[in-house]
Amino acid sequence: MKAKLLTVLLIFLSLNNVLAQRRSSGTVKWLDLEIKGGYGGSMLLNANVIADQNAELAITPSAYEYGARLGLTIGEYIGVGVEFLKGGFSQDYNIKPSGLDSYTKTQNFKTNDILVTLKYTSLAGFYLEAGPKFSTLKSVEVENSILGSFADATGKDYQEHFADKFTSIVFGFGFAVYNGDRLRVNLGLRASYALGDIVEDENFSVLNDGYYRPMGDLNSTTHPFSLKFMAGVSYTFGFWGNASCGRGKLVFFQ
Repeated sequence: MKAKLLTVLLIFLSLNNVLAQRRSSGTVKWLDLEIKGGYGGSMLLNANVIADQNAELAITPSAYEYGARLGLTIGEYIGVGVEFLKGGFSQDYNIKPSGLDSYTKTQNFKTNDILVTLKYTSLAGFYLEAGPKFSTLKSVEVENSILGSFADATGKDYQEHFADKFTSIVFGFGFAVYNGDRLRVNLGLRASYALGDIVEDENFSVLNDGYYRPMGDLNSTTHPFSLKFMAGVSYTFGFWGNASCGRGKLVFFQ
């Protein structure tokens, strides 16, 4: 028993010594600000719509986002960041109802987003990022080649059918085409997928517009997906390190 206690004590003292050395040497935390934007394609994934023989949907080339990221990199490789973004995504349909004229339909969504990411960056400038995105729906518009903009047949405002807030999972990767000491120019790809159903009205179908009314089960969930080409300019403006007295010190570059 005494031998076991002595072993545990030695392990504890060793760990405490390692942690003390790390605290004394200090790990520098780098602060950076990035202005960024992206453009690409989007799709509203819905199993019933995909299976509907009277409707065709494709990736719509109108997904976008732009804003700023505040980042904190701990040491050389691992960082966390918060992005404040404005974004949008769309869905185009080609609808061919039986016995009626064919037409096209477009849904446009605009959002305000907060994205929290965990990011790995290599010394060569390659990066991987992932995290949750919290979106607030600001507007929804729908129009088609027959009727133009309209509210659907229920008489409700079109946006009322959709969730005010939803959460997505985001994954991205890329590289720095310019990798300076403090300035970086980043290019990459970013994918986003909404985890929950963005349609709140259980009796509503994204295809229902008062002209074409799909029949059958309408309970399949709708999940926005987007894939965007991203570009950004990042500047490291300061760091948090340890002074000789052991206290943390925030330093801004001149």
